[in-house]
Amino acid sequence: MIVFKIQVSEELREKIKQTVQDQLHDLEDGELIAILDGGRVIVGYRQGGKVVIEQIVEKVIGPTE
Repeated sequence: MIVFKIQVSEELREKIKQTVQDQLHDLEDGELIAILDGGRVIVGYRQGGKVVIEQIVEKVIGPTE
């Protein structure tokens, strides 16, 4: 089960669900997660048998070459 604490489009919701379902077995209870989606990061955590999605970071920066 995935709980969304933010508004997301149906398309993004499906992407997140697919990603989480594929890797849920690798997550421990309470573990923070970050899902990369193009140029943004979706942030959440596992809580018992569910994953809670809390935030989308639209602007991700890094070192420039």
